[in-house]
Amino acid sequence: MQKEIFINVTQQEKRIAIFENKRIEEFYTERLDDVNLVGNIYKGRVDSVLPGMGAAFVDIGLEKNGFLYVTDVVAGMGSYEKLLEEGVDVEEAKRSERQKKLPPINELLKKGDEILAQIVKEPISTKGARLTTHISIPGRFLVLMPFDNHIGLSKRIESREERDRIRKIIESLKLPKDLGFIVRTAAQGVSEKDFQRESRYLINLWNNIKAKTKKTKAPALIHSEYDLVLRVVRDIFTDDVSALEVDSRNDFKRISRFLNILAPHLKPRLKLYEDKVPLFEKFDIEKQIEKIYDRVVQLKSGGYLIFEQTESLVAIDVNSGKFVGKKNLEDTAFKTNIEAADEVPRQLKLRDLGGIIIIDFIDMDYADHRKQVFRTLERRLEDDKAKTNILNISSIGLVEMTRQRVRESIESKSYQKCPYCNGRGMVKSISTISIDLVRKLERVLQDTKSREVFVSMHPEVAYYISSPEKNMIKSLEMRFRKNIRIIEDPNIHVEEIKIEQKT
Repeated sequence: MQKEIFINVTQQEKRIAIFENKRIEEFYTERLDDVNLVGNIYKGRVDSVLPGMGAAFVDIGLEKNGFLYVTDVVAGMGSYEKLLEEGVDVEEAKRSERQKKLPPINELLKKGDEILAQIVKEPISTKGARLTTHISIPGRFLVLMPFDNHIGLSKRIESREERDRIRKIIESLKLPKDLGFIVRTAAQGVSEKDFQRESRYLINLWNNIKAKTKKTKAPALIHSEYDLVLRVVRDIFTDDVSALEVDSRNDFKRISRFLNILAPHLKPRLKLYEDKVPLFEKFDIEKQIEKIYDRVVQLKSGGYLIFEQTESLVAIDVNSGKFVGKKNLEDTAFKTNIEAADEVPRQLKLRDLGGIIIIDFIDMDYADHRKQVFRTLERRLEDDKAKTNILNISSIGLVEMTRQRVRESIESKSYQKCPYCNGRGMVKSISTISIDLVRKLERVLQDTKSREVFVSMHPEVAYYISSPEKNMIKSLEMRFRKNIRIIEDPNIHVEEIKIEQKT
């Protein structure tokens, strides 16, 4: 499998496309006015404490106060947040925490207290940022946890031999006893020298954060997480990536310096793109990006998926479309569903969709078919760095799942609600608009003393109401003894009608 990373940088936006076998698998954007906040560390001041909610609101210097739950304050609690991408069973961790008796939050925090907190979830819509006091500082292979002194390994490192090898290396490093570390999935096969280099880097970074915290007054930003480019280099540019191409000389230099510190063996795979043809056009990336925003996703067989994104959940409908199969209806449904189960996880990553997700597969009669579709979906979701929880497929083909939502989806960042349809996704039909127009004209003609009325409308509406078989305008003129002048305006929205009265 050939894996490549392409980075396009302009003054206004940074875009990153992750390709596997010439097909886009992940896509990330970051704009000047929409910089990532997750991972930032702040010195904040408690603004209010709400015992009834088990939460506190903290001023960290942003427009909206961040909020802390009691589990994100109690020592040793809430640590599942920083391990989400490393395969920890989040629900199990939450259940075990709920079983412990938690102290009231007003015993832990008081208004005016100064605390060090980290953003774990972006401010979304009317909600402020989700915070935690359980600071975690990620590297390529290790995550430093300064307020937790245990050593852990990602559950995604499954080989017993590899786990034992890594444990021996960590023990030999003689890391500070008051600091905790989590070994990330990417650490598989990594040498002792790499672990040593990174642990020193992370410890020095934490010492700098501590020193800055002492000097700084709250509320203030203490440490910024890397921008999109360096986050991708840190988390995704690993040994299985054959090449990383970037079209910005400045970012090429930044990546090169970063690799010098943490992964010098990857520098030969870093390339500066200098062709006159734009990078994303050269490799046919733009066309694939455009498809990310489509509601309908075509499957190779002829079937298709429909994505409906609402505030509360994402609904995905699976349809057989042009695919009619060769045997029977059950076989057609099964093959379409297998293909959909393979494609849905890719689309979730591409679109960065989170929260509650409902997948409506085509009904299947055989339990074995349902199991195979579910296993395919589960297997593909294992490649997703965002934590997912999935319930078994029902007898009617529904799958309920959740996907970790850290920030707004790609669509939410790139599109706004349509000012014409107000988010309905549809506009009125020409016949409906014409009937509404007649009602409006009836009210105007009844009240006006003007002998003449001018009506501006879209040409399609004008053609419909003026057609001899409809006879809408003539009948109104005869009934109210007024003149109605139709003005066709191709620049006007199809639903918009402008009525002017002239004496």
